[in-house]
Amino acid sequence: MPDNTLTQDKSGVGHYTPDKPAPAQEYHVASFVAHALAAQLDEVQQEITQLQGAEIHAVSPEGKIVFTIEDSSQKGIGQKIDALKYHTGLYNLAPVYHQFLPETNQAK
Repeated sequence: MPDNTLTQDKSGVGHYTPDKPAPAQEYHVASFVAHALAAQLDEVQQEITQLQGAEIHAVSPEGKIVFTIEDSSQKGIGQKIDALKYHTGLYNLAPVYHQFLPETNQAK
């Protein structure tokens, strides 16, 4: 359980504030299926590959793209998808799978 810290405001009144534990290190991977306009398929693929941690696994001539994104947080994955989802060449972007694993340092 975290300790509490006593702080004083400008008028000298003391307040106890819980100490925040160190953020847990996590590994997140999420997979997506996107459907792009065939005429803009190359542009959409380029946009995906520019995202740090993104990897395209399959592309069909009709414009379907299967890709994954790895990040240290769910929020990071969400921010990357937010940057991508407004591309004018995308019809649809759907999540398929999301997994996260805590990274723990256990001394032996």
